[in-house]
Amino acid sequence: MYRTLFLGILLSGVSLVAWSQQQDTIADQRLKEVVVTAKLPLVEMSAGKTTYRMDASITQSTGSLYDVLSSLPGVMIDSGGNVLLNGQSGATILMDGKPTYLSGDELMSLLKSTPATNTDKIDLITQPSALYDAAGSTGLIDIRTRKIKLRGMNLSLNGNGSLGRSGSGYGSVSMNIREDKFNFYLTYSYYRGKNVIDMFIDRAFSRDEERMTQDSYRKRETDSHYLRTGCDFYLNKRTVWGTSFSGNIFGRKENADMFTEIQERKTAGNTYSHTDCDRRNLSLSTNMVHKLQKEGGEISASFDYFHYYRTENQLMDSFKPDTLKGDMQGNINLYIGQADAVYPLNERWKLQVGGKASFVAIDNTAGYMRPSVSGWLPDGSLGSRFVYDENMNAAYLQAGYETDRLKLAAGLRLEHTRVHGDFGGNTVQKDSSFTTNYLHLFPTLSLQYNGASNHTFQFSYGRRITRPNYNDLNPFTYIFDEYTHEGGNTKLHPSFSDNMELAYVYRGWLQTVFFCSRTEDAIMKSYQERENQCIYVIPENISSYTQTGIRVHAANLELASFWKMNLTAIGMYNDYHWTEQGNKLKNRTFTPIFSSINQFTFTPSWSAELSASYNGRMAYGQATVHPAFEMNVGIRKKVFRGKGSVTLFAKDIFDTNWQKVDVRAIGTQAFVDERPNRRVLGIAFTWRFQKGSEVEESRRKSEVDETKRVNL
Repeated sequence: MYRTLFLGILLSGVSLVAWSQQQDTIADQRLKEVVVTAKLPLVEMSAGKTTYRMDASITQSTGSLYDVLSSLPGVMIDSGGNVLLNGQSGATILMDGKPTYLSGDELMSLLKSTPATNTDKIDLITQPSALYDAAGSTGLIDIRTRKIKLRGMNLSLNGNGSLGRSGSGYGSVSMNIREDKFNFYLTYSYYRGKNVIDMFIDRAFSRDEERMTQDSYRKRETDSHYLRTGCDFYLNKRTVWGTSFSGNIFGRKENADMFTEIQERKTAGNTYSHTDCDRRNLSLSTNMVHKLQKEGGEISASFDYFHYYRTENQLMDSFKPDTLKGDMQGNINLYIGQADAVYPLNERWKLQVGGKASFVAIDNTAGYMRPSVSGWLPDGSLGSRFVYDENMNAAYLQAGYETDRLKLAAGLRLEHTRVHGDFGGNTVQKDSSFTTNYLHLFPTLSLQYNGASNHTFQFSYGRRITRPNYNDLNPFTYIFDEYTHEGGNTKLHPSFSDNMELAYVYRGWLQTVFFCSRTEDAIMKSYQERENQCIYVIPENISSYTQTGIRVHAANLELASFWKMNLTAIGMYNDYHWTEQGNKLKNRTFTPIFSSINQFTFTPSWSAELSASYNGRMAYGQATVHPAFEMNVGIRKKVFRGKGSVTLFAKDIFDTNWQKVDVRAIGTQAFVDERPNRRVLGIAFTWRFQKGSEVEESRRKSEVDETKRVNL
């Protein structure tokens, strides 16, 4: 079915290109006006921030937000859904400056269900100021959705279909209606796709001198609906009030077959499993912005409500035999209020102050059952109920000084956090509860000097905190198969990072950054051997993690009149130290990262792009990630006099972007080779209808600059 649908879309796209070519070559009889359109560059660089514009890229504007993020230079996403920025985990994900409040598999589901065509640009911010929440050991990734700046009604349609070992497709529509004092916007998107994932695991147990291999085949089917709507009211020339609503309905079914063999024990057999997962997420937001009479002054306030609900049913039939059925569900409610103020003291000095309060309530349950003569009976050794409450209060003060040559920003953020959790327990684990209460200060400093001939130098420092996400604290056991279990750890405590950068920027096209980061009590996955060769994965605080390195970006290099290139080179050294069973261990590796994006413009309507990226061998806690390479190519034809486009693309054309990992633990070594379906051939279509005159958009600073660590 998917292949037939894809071929139909492909033939329709080719026909559309041919028909639009005829339409575009018809000469106008009367020329009333000439419109000159400036083409925005793909990459924009400044000290502390790099911006990637999606419209300027062919391959990065296709697929989902997950595809876009994983293709950006310096950004990696591991198999657990953790986002790494420049080789360091803990990146804070924002959408339009608003928090996603998600992590792990929950965040990946949202990113995979949102088309890339809804995105205008993505900002990579390595040294956030005190205005932002201090969460996350590294910087921010701010995903900015498309903003329409025309009066009247504006409409945008997007479609995308791709085919590899399986097929997938997107469809989205965006509408905007703007009048004098009223602005209404609506975006809806739908995704449906299949994915095939092969995984091979090789484990060696030195204590028993045994070796176990596992070969699995997983087939996933996904359906997702995403809706975002809202309106803004311009009460007067200085005051804007806005409300918004967003929702995401996500469903996924997975069938897996894993063959396990232990030669020394002459044990071999298949384990079959079926998982059905549904998510219902929604958010409501209201905000108000008032501009003061003094130029540059502003007061803003906002309130946000988030509700996340998830159910998951699991059925596992093992060769042992050992049949198991799981039923898990959970819901999260978040309430966030924030107020901010900006007041210029004079032409050079500016003060910014603000406060925030957030309340989180979580209730998760998990139960497992096994078959018996009388039917399914609960397994008392598994399952639990976990209730979690968190309150965080914050306040910040930042002072800024600016002249033609010098920019100085110094800030201090105070955060108080109170956490309480209750674990219902089972026949193996007793009922337990924990309470933590801590208060910390987070200073930030940025000093920038603009020298002669467009030379810019910047030094920045920031202290940050990484709090355990909610799933890491939940102690219930999740069973992947009889040999791999995962659970949370109520004894986790926050880790703190000190980050420093020295940056040099020349003429906006060359950026060189020397960076250093030191993290105490870093939170990483620990792999422990339990009885019967079962590996238990649990998050723990390790002793320390240090990262040093250099980043070099060269943007918008014009090698020929039709050829522009963007280059990125990163060299970093990761050094992890931890203690396991009284033994002091370490994992350290130098990692090279290279990326090249080549853009070709043949005519005003025909363009192409060739991109390639390489991530070298990298230390990642107890694990070592193998090198990975990916190459993408795309060609685009503008149609309907530039209002639409048809794109043909191929991603991971050599099928080399695999996730290979070595894991070291006391008495155990493992090798994991996971191969998701990344090599695809696809076609995308975009059409935009705009009618109206351009106006200046009001600046919205009511956004809550915080990310939570939600992962049901």
